[in-house]
Amino acid sequence: MFSSGEQIYKYQLAERLGGGQFGDVWLAHDASIDSMVAVKIIQSSSDEVISKLQEAQIGNHLDHSNLVKVHYADIGEYKDVSLAIIAMDNHSNGSILNQLNPCGFLSISQTLKWIADVLKGLEYLHSQGFFHNDIKPSNILIGANGEGILTDYGISCYSPNLQPVPPVSSYIIHLAPETITTGAISVLTDIYQIGVTLFRLLNGAGIIAHMRKEMGDEKFREKVIRGLIKSEDYLPFIPTGLRRVINKALNPNPAKRFQSVVDMRRAIERMDFPGYWDCDENGILFGEDERNFYHFEISKLTNGKIIFTTMKINKNSGRETKISKYCQKNLTEKDCKRLQKNLMQAVVTGTL
Repeated sequence: MFSSGEQIYKYQLAERLGGGQFGDVWLAHDASIDSMVAVKIIQSSSDEVISKLQEAQIGNHLDHSNLVKVHYADIGEYKDVSLAIIAMDNHSNGSILNQLNPCGFLSISQTLKWIADVLKGLEYLHSQGFFHNDIKPSNILIGANGEGILTDYGISCYSPNLQPVPPVSSYIIHLAPETITTGAISVLTDIYQIGVTLFRLLNGAGIIAHMRKEMGDEKFREKVIRGLIKSEDYLPFIPTGLRRVINKALNPNPAKRFQSVVDMRRAIERMDFPGYWDCDENGILFGEDERNFYHFEISKLTNGKIIFTTMKINKNSGRETKISKYCQKNLTEKDCKRLQKNLMQAVVTGTL
Protein backbone atom coordinates (compact mmCIF):
# COMPACT_ATOMS: atom_id res chain seq x y z
CA MET A 1 0.00 0.00 0.00
CA PHE A 2 2.84 2.39 0.81
CA SER A 3 5.90 3.50 -1.14
CA SER A 4 9.26 5.01 -0.25
CA GLY A 5 9.09 8.81 -0.24
CA GLU A 6 5.39 9.02 0.61
CA GLN A 7 4.21 11.37 3.33
CA ILE A 8 1.84 9.89 5.91
CA TYR A 9 0.78 12.39 8.55
CA LYS A 10 4.08 13.82 9.85
CA TYR A 11 6.18 10.89 8.63
CA GLN A 12 8.04 10.64 5.32
CA LEU A 13 8.62 6.98 4.56
CA ALA A 14 12.19 6.04 3.68
CA GLU A 15 12.57 2.25 3.68
CA ARG A 16 10.34 -0.71 4.46
CA LEU A 17 11.92 -2.70 7.30
CA GLY A 18 9.43 -5.55 7.49
CA GLY A 19 5.90 -6.40 8.44
CA GLY A 20 3.19 -8.95 8.06
CA GLN A 21 -0.34 -9.72 9.14
CA PHE A 22 -0.45 -7.00 11.79
CA GLY A 23 1.11 -4.07 9.94
CA ASP A 24 4.13 -2.78 8.04
CA VAL A 25 7.26 -1.37 9.70
CA TRP A 26 9.04 1.51 7.98
CA LEU A 27 12.08 3.65 8.60
CA ALA A 28 10.68 7.16 8.41
CA HIS A 29 11.59 10.78 9.01
CA ASP A 30 9.52 12.40 11.74
CA ALA A 31 9.27 16.07 10.75
CA SER A 32 8.12 17.13 14.23
CA ILE A 33 11.42 16.12 15.86
CA ASP A 34 13.59 16.05 12.71
CA SER A 35 14.70 12.48 13.39
CA MET A 36 14.58 9.02 11.84
CA VAL A 37 12.33 6.57 13.65
CA ALA A 38 10.88 3.12 13.03
CA VAL A 39 7.11 3.31 12.60
CA LYS A 40 4.63 0.47 12.55
CA ILE A 41 1.62 1.34 10.40
CA ILE A 42 -1.55 -0.60 11.16
CA GLN A 43 -4.59 -0.32 8.91
CA SER A 44 -8.04 -0.79 10.39
CA SER A 45 -11.56 0.55 10.31
CA SER A 46 -12.12 3.82 12.13
CA ASP A 47 -14.04 2.15 14.97
CA GLU A 48 -11.19 -0.32 15.59
CA VAL A 49 -8.15 1.92 15.31
CA ILE A 50 -8.17 2.95 18.98
CA SER A 51 -7.93 -0.68 20.08
CA LYS A 52 -4.86 -1.08 17.87
CA LEU A 53 -3.02 1.41 20.07
CA GLN A 54 -2.76 -1.17 22.88
CA GLU A 55 0.58 -2.25 21.42
CA ALA A 56 1.91 1.30 21.80
CA GLN A 57 0.57 1.55 25.33
CA ILE A 58 2.36 -1.66 26.32
CA GLY A 59 5.63 -0.71 24.65
CA ASN A 60 5.62 2.79 26.10
CA HIS A 61 5.42 1.48 29.66
CA LEU A 62 8.32 -0.93 29.22
CA ASP A 63 11.84 0.13 30.14
CA HIS A 64 14.45 -2.55 29.53
CA SER A 65 17.53 -2.66 27.32
CA ASN A 66 16.41 -5.95 25.74
CA LEU A 67 12.92 -4.73 24.85
CA VAL A 68 12.10 -2.23 22.11
CA LYS A 69 10.87 1.08 23.50
CA VAL A 70 7.73 2.59 21.97
CA HIS A 71 7.86 6.39 22.15
CA TYR A 72 4.44 7.54 21.02
CA ALA A 73 1.54 6.76 18.70
CA ASP A 74 -0.65 8.69 16.30
CA ILE A 75 -3.95 8.19 14.54
CA GLY A 76 -4.18 9.32 10.94
CA GLU A 77 -5.71 8.62 7.57
CA TYR A 78 -4.29 7.63 4.21
CA LYS A 79 -6.52 7.56 1.16
CA ASP A 80 -9.60 7.38 3.41
CA VAL A 81 -8.17 4.44 5.38
CA SER A 82 -7.77 4.83 9.14
CA LEU A 83 -4.26 4.17 10.46
CA ALA A 84 -2.62 3.65 13.80
CA ILE A 85 1.04 4.74 13.58
CA ILE A 86 3.38 3.56 16.33
CA ALA A 87 6.84 5.16 16.59
CA MET A 88 9.66 3.24 18.26
CA ASP A 89 13.43 2.95 18.41
CA ASN A 90 15.10 2.25 15.09
CA HIS A 91 17.70 -0.49 15.29
CA SER A 92 19.58 -0.28 12.01
CA ASN A 93 21.06 -3.78 12.25
CA GLY A 94 17.59 -5.22 11.74
CA SER A 95 16.49 -8.64 12.91
CA ILE A 96 18.68 -11.68 13.52
CA LEU A 97 17.26 -13.14 10.31
CA ASN A 98 19.68 -10.82 8.52
CA GLN A 99 22.55 -12.81 10.05
CA LEU A 100 21.52 -16.24 8.76
CA ASN A 101 24.12 -18.02 6.66
CA PRO A 102 23.27 -19.41 3.18
CA CYS A 103 22.09 -22.66 4.81
CA GLY A 104 19.60 -20.73 6.95
CA PHE A 105 21.10 -21.14 10.43
CA LEU A 106 23.32 -19.24 12.89
CA SER A 107 26.38 -20.21 14.91
CA ILE A 108 25.62 -21.75 18.29
CA SER A 109 27.51 -19.31 20.55
CA GLN A 110 26.05 -16.18 18.93
CA THR A 111 22.53 -17.61 18.96
CA LEU A 112 22.73 -18.50 22.65
CA LYS A 113 23.97 -15.01 23.48
CA TRP A 114 21.03 -13.38 21.67
CA ILE A 115 18.50 -15.78 23.19
CA ALA A 116 19.88 -15.12 26.69
CA ASP A 117 19.42 -11.38 26.02
CA VAL A 118 15.83 -11.92 24.91
CA LEU A 119 15.12 -13.99 28.02
CA LYS A 120 16.31 -11.07 30.16
CA GLY A 121 13.82 -8.80 28.39
CA LEU A 122 11.10 -11.42 28.67
CA GLU A 123 11.75 -11.77 32.40
CA TYR A 124 11.07 -8.04 32.79
CA LEU A 125 7.98 -8.28 30.56
CA HIS A 126 6.56 -11.04 32.75
CA SER A 127 7.34 -9.02 35.89
CA GLN A 128 5.10 -6.29 34.48
CA GLY A 129 2.24 -8.76 33.98
CA PHE A 130 2.53 -9.28 30.21
CA PHE A 131 2.83 -12.34 28.00
CA HIS A 132 4.58 -11.53 24.73
CA ASN A 133 2.84 -14.28 22.70
CA ASP A 134 4.72 -13.58 19.44
CA ILE A 135 8.32 -14.61 20.04
CA LYS A 136 9.97 -15.54 16.74
CA PRO A 137 13.20 -14.76 14.86
CA SER A 138 11.80 -11.78 12.96
CA ASN A 139 10.83 -10.16 16.28
CA ILE A 140 14.38 -10.25 17.65
CA LEU A 141 16.44 -7.23 16.64
CA ILE A 142 20.17 -6.61 17.01
CA GLY A 143 21.02 -3.50 18.99
CA ALA A 144 23.91 -1.09 18.43
CA ASN A 145 26.07 -3.02 20.89
CA GLY A 146 25.20 -6.42 19.44
CA GLU A 147 22.54 -7.20 22.02
CA GLY A 148 19.35 -9.12 21.29
CA ILE A 149 16.20 -6.99 21.58
CA LEU A 150 12.63 -8.32 21.58
CA THR A 151 10.07 -6.27 19.67
CA ASP A 152 6.43 -6.29 18.53
CA TYR A 153 3.75 -6.26 21.22
CA GLY A 154 0.89 -6.45 18.73
CA ILE A 155 -0.65 -9.61 20.19
CA SER A 156 0.79 -9.39 23.71
CA CYS A 157 -1.67 -9.93 26.56
CA TYR A 158 -1.95 -8.52 30.07
CA SER A 159 -2.42 -10.77 33.08
CA PRO A 160 -1.67 -8.95 36.35
CA ASN A 161 -1.32 -12.20 38.34
CA LEU A 162 0.28 -14.09 35.42
CA GLN A 163 -2.58 -16.57 35.26
CA PRO A 164 -3.34 -18.07 31.81
CA VAL A 165 -5.48 -15.85 29.56
CA PRO A 166 -6.96 -16.31 26.07
CA PRO A 167 -4.77 -14.81 23.30
CA VAL A 168 -6.04 -12.08 21.00
CA SER A 169 -4.33 -13.93 18.13
CA SER A 170 -1.57 -16.49 17.58
CA TYR A 171 1.31 -17.28 15.21
CA ILE A 172 0.49 -20.83 14.19
CA ILE A 173 3.98 -22.28 13.73
CA HIS A 174 4.90 -21.17 17.28
CA LEU A 175 1.60 -22.25 18.80
CA ALA A 176 2.07 -24.11 22.09
CA PRO A 177 0.23 -27.44 22.58
CA GLU A 178 -1.86 -26.15 25.49
CA THR A 179 -2.98 -23.13 23.48
CA ILE A 180 -4.44 -25.56 20.95
CA THR A 181 -6.14 -27.70 23.60
CA THR A 182 -7.20 -25.05 26.15
CA GLY A 183 -7.20 -21.80 24.20
CA ALA A 184 -4.90 -20.05 26.68
CA ILE A 185 -1.41 -18.54 26.87
CA SER A 186 0.89 -18.16 29.87
CA VAL A 187 4.49 -17.78 30.98
CA LEU A 188 5.00 -21.35 29.79
CA THR A 189 3.74 -20.65 26.27
CA ASP A 190 6.29 -17.82 25.98
CA ILE A 191 8.96 -20.33 27.05
CA TYR A 192 7.68 -22.74 24.39
CA GLN A 193 7.96 -19.99 21.76
CA ILE A 194 11.54 -19.29 22.86
CA GLY A 195 12.24 -23.00 22.37
CA VAL A 196 10.81 -22.98 18.84
CA THR A 197 12.79 -19.84 18.04
CA LEU A 198 16.03 -21.35 19.37
CA PHE A 199 15.47 -24.56 17.41
CA ARG A 200 14.82 -22.66 14.18
CA LEU A 201 17.87 -20.42 14.50
CA LEU A 202 20.20 -23.38 15.06
CA ASN A 203 18.70 -25.85 12.57
CA GLY A 204 17.17 -23.74 9.81
CA ALA A 205 14.81 -20.79 10.13
CA GLY A 206 12.36 -22.27 7.62
CA ILE A 207 12.18 -25.81 8.97
CA ILE A 208 8.94 -25.46 11.01
CA ALA A 209 7.12 -23.52 8.29
CA HIS A 210 8.11 -26.30 5.87
CA MET A 211 6.65 -28.91 8.25
CA ARG A 212 3.38 -27.03 8.38
CA LYS A 213 3.23 -26.64 4.59
CA GLU A 214 3.92 -30.33 4.03
CA MET A 215 1.41 -31.53 6.65
CA GLY A 216 -1.37 -28.96 6.45
CA ASP A 217 -2.71 -27.07 9.46
CA GLU A 218 -4.79 -29.86 11.00
CA LYS A 219 -2.01 -32.47 11.02
CA PHE A 220 0.52 -29.84 12.06
CA ARG A 221 -1.57 -29.00 15.13
CA GLU A 222 -1.80 -32.71 15.96
CA LYS A 223 1.98 -32.97 15.70
CA VAL A 224 2.42 -29.95 18.01
CA ILE A 225 0.21 -31.63 20.64
CA ARG A 226 2.21 -34.88 20.40
CA GLY A 227 5.60 -33.18 20.24
CA LEU A 228 6.92 -30.87 17.56
CA ILE A 229 10.58 -31.92 17.31
CA LYS A 230 12.17 -35.34 16.92
CA SER A 231 15.85 -36.21 17.30
CA GLU A 232 16.30 -36.55 13.54
CA ASP A 233 15.17 -32.95 13.04
CA TYR A 234 18.38 -31.63 14.58
CA LEU A 235 21.44 -30.85 12.52
CA PRO A 236 24.24 -33.28 13.47
CA PHE A 237 26.48 -30.70 15.16
CA ILE A 238 23.95 -29.64 17.82
CA PRO A 239 25.42 -31.00 21.11
CA THR A 240 23.41 -33.31 23.35
CA GLY A 241 23.25 -30.81 26.23
CA LEU A 242 21.84 -28.10 23.99
CA ARG A 243 19.29 -30.50 22.55
CA ARG A 244 18.13 -31.25 26.11
CA VAL A 245 17.55 -27.53 26.77
CA ILE A 246 15.52 -27.11 23.57
CA ASN A 247 13.56 -30.31 24.17
CA LYS A 248 12.72 -29.19 27.70
CA ALA A 249 11.41 -25.84 26.46
CA LEU A 250 9.34 -27.67 23.83
CA ASN A 251 7.95 -30.41 26.05
CA PRO A 252 4.26 -30.96 25.16
CA ASN A 253 3.55 -31.14 28.90
CA PRO A 254 3.90 -27.57 30.28
CA ALA A 255 4.71 -28.94 33.76
CA LYS A 256 7.90 -30.49 32.35
CA ARG A 257 9.20 -27.30 30.74
CA PHE A 258 11.36 -24.66 32.36
CA GLN A 259 8.99 -23.04 34.84
CA SER A 260 10.42 -19.55 34.41
CA VAL A 261 12.49 -17.66 31.86
CA VAL A 262 15.14 -17.25 34.57
CA ASP A 263 15.56 -21.03 34.76
CA MET A 264 15.94 -21.29 30.99
CA ARG A 265 18.35 -18.35 30.80
CA ARG A 266 20.58 -19.85 33.49
CA ALA A 267 20.64 -23.19 31.64
CA ILE A 268 21.72 -21.41 28.46
CA GLU A 269 24.32 -19.23 30.19
CA ARG A 270 25.98 -22.34 31.65
CA MET A 271 26.79 -23.54 28.14
CA ASP A 272 30.16 -22.78 26.60
CA PHE A 273 31.01 -24.06 23.14
CA PRO A 274 34.48 -23.18 21.79
CA GLY A 275 33.75 -24.25 18.21
CA TYR A 276 31.00 -23.93 15.64
CA TRP A 277 29.93 -24.89 12.13
CA ASP A 278 28.99 -22.52 9.35
CA CYS A 279 28.55 -22.75 5.59
CA ASP A 280 29.82 -20.80 2.60
CA GLU A 281 27.82 -19.27 -0.24
CA ASN A 282 27.70 -22.68 -1.97
CA GLY A 283 26.22 -24.38 1.09
CA ILE A 284 29.46 -26.19 1.93
CA LEU A 285 29.85 -26.78 5.68
CA PHE A 286 33.03 -25.84 7.51
CA GLY A 287 33.98 -25.89 11.17
CA GLU A 288 36.04 -23.46 13.18
CA ASP A 289 37.55 -23.14 16.63
CA GLU A 290 40.29 -20.94 18.06
CA ARG A 291 43.13 -22.79 16.30
CA ASN A 292 41.77 -24.50 13.19
CA PHE A 293 39.32 -24.63 10.33
CA TYR A 294 37.72 -28.01 9.59
CA HIS A 295 36.09 -29.59 6.57
CA PHE A 296 35.18 -33.09 5.45
CA GLU A 297 34.58 -34.93 2.21
CA ILE A 298 32.27 -37.86 1.53
CA SER A 299 32.74 -40.07 -1.53
CA LYS A 300 31.20 -43.37 -2.58
CA LEU A 301 33.05 -46.46 -3.75
CA THR A 302 31.82 -48.65 -6.58
CA ASN A 303 30.59 -51.22 -4.07
CA GLY A 304 28.31 -48.63 -2.47
CA LYS A 305 30.49 -48.15 0.58
CA ILE A 306 31.58 -44.67 1.69
CA ILE A 307 34.90 -42.92 2.28
CA PHE A 308 34.84 -40.17 4.92
CA THR A 309 37.86 -37.82 5.01
CA THR A 310 38.37 -34.98 7.51
CA MET A 311 40.94 -32.19 7.18
CA LYS A 312 41.98 -29.35 9.44
CA ILE A 313 43.80 -26.14 8.50
CA ASN A 314 45.91 -24.45 11.16
CA LYS A 315 45.03 -20.75 11.33
CA ASN A 316 48.61 -19.66 12.07
CA SER A 317 50.62 -21.83 9.68
CA GLY A 318 48.00 -22.49 7.01
CA ARG A 319 49.08 -26.13 7.04
CA GLU A 320 46.38 -28.64 6.09
CA THR A 321 46.46 -32.12 7.63
CA LYS A 322 44.18 -35.12 7.91
CA ILE A 323 42.56 -36.06 11.21
CA SER A 324 43.12 -39.79 11.19
CA LYS A 325 40.45 -40.57 13.79
CA TYR A 326 37.85 -39.13 11.44
CA CYS A 327 39.17 -40.60 8.19
CA GLN A 328 37.61 -43.99 7.48
CA LYS A 329 36.80 -46.21 4.50
CA ASN A 330 34.18 -48.81 3.64
CA LEU A 331 31.50 -47.18 5.77
CA THR A 332 27.80 -47.85 5.53
CA GLU A 333 25.43 -44.89 5.25
CA LYS A 334 24.53 -45.27 8.92
CA ASP A 335 28.16 -45.45 10.02
CA CYS A 336 29.03 -42.41 7.90
CA LYS A 337 26.29 -40.32 9.50
CA ARG A 338 27.46 -41.41 12.95
CA LEU A 339 31.07 -40.47 12.20
CA GLN A 340 30.01 -37.09 10.77
CA LYS A 341 27.92 -36.35 13.85
CA ASN A 342 30.76 -37.31 16.19
CA LEU A 343 33.22 -35.12 14.28
CA MET A 344 30.95 -32.09 14.15
CA GLN A 345 30.02 -32.27 17.82
CA ALA A 346 33.67 -32.72 18.80
CA VAL A 347 34.55 -29.48 16.98
CA VAL A 348 31.72 -27.64 18.76
CA THR A 349 32.51 -28.97 22.23
CA GLY A 350 36.29 -28.70 21.90
CA THR A 351 36.87 -32.43 22.42
CA LEU A 352 38.50 -33.20 19.07
